[in-house]
Amino acid sequence: MNADPKSLVNAIKIEKILLAKQVGQFLSRDQVDEERVAVENVARLLAGDISEKVRRVLAFELRHCNVLVPDLAEKIARDIKSVAVPFLSVTKAISDKTYLRLLPQLEDWAKAAVARRIDLSSLVSQALARMGDEHSVTTLVRNDSLQLSNKIVGIVVDRFGKNVRIMDHLSARSDLRAEAVDRLLDKVSHHCREPMLDKLETSDVSPDFEVYNFQLEALWEQLEEASEAQVHACVTELRNARHLNHLLAIEMAKKGCKAFLESTLALEAGLPIGEIKDILTLQDRGAFVRLMQMASVSNSDAPHFLQLAKAQHSTEKYAA
Repeated sequence: MNADPKSLVNAIKIEKILLAKQVGQFLSRDQVDEERVAVENVARLLAGDISEKVRRVLAFELRHCNVLVPDLAEKIARDIKSVAVPFLSVTKAISDKTYLRLLPQLEDWAKAAVARRIDLSSLVSQALARMGDEHSVTTLVRNDSLQLSNKIVGIVVDRFGKNVRIMDHLSARSDLRAEAVDRLLDKVSHHCREPMLDKLETSDVSPDFEVYNFQLEALWEQLEEASEAQVHACVTELRNARHLNHLLAIEMAKKGCKAFLESTLALEAGLPIGEIKDILTLQDRGAFVRLMQMASVSNSDAPHFLQLAKAQHSTEKYAA
């Protein structure tokens, strides 16, 4: 009597599933011996099996394996969602260097599985911020187990500043620094803006404002006696290093370095400093409004710039 082909296929599939489980359990012991090489070769074959269930069982068993040959780990990571996600969410067998090479090849749902991890390095987090689409970047931003550096926050704001949903999630983080809060104020929804303003008012922003004030004083000491050309060179350097922001320009102008504010607006708006000086005389209020728009000054910061311009204009008139 001929065997039923369907039953035969099912029997082979069951055998492969059991084999995948045994292979995964063996490799998860992390021992290094001659036998392991042979078992890894079997794992490679199972990782390419036509049956999704076979591949899924193998990946599930290997997710806690600390050491895997790179090609096997990457093959699983590039598989379909049901196979790759449980593996990517917890595996320690993929190094930062491999992640940086692998991330551009992954679908966004796979990047999101990586972004959900609690042990991500700053290097991988930064790569996700640069390469991820909305889903994975939202997952990264909502991962409270991670500390997001100013650089990572800046990348997210640069890429998704017009996405109110992501900006709202970002604004809810407890590790935001003052300059990040300043950048976010005009990008979040109304109901998220009020808590951010409360944070600023209560100084409930990380790191401690004492550190920020110390850096501000150090910069002031450097520029207090500087020429306008030297101030402009310093502002240009800060902007190139992504350390320049409107809050810093406001604080420096309050201390008496109006050239810092003028250079900031000139660089941000792409206008000559001479034209910036003319606009700040406020003889043409429409030009001032356009300048604020060109320099991407937030609605919360614009009144501070206006107040500084008025104060400077009044001082110059009195001196004349």
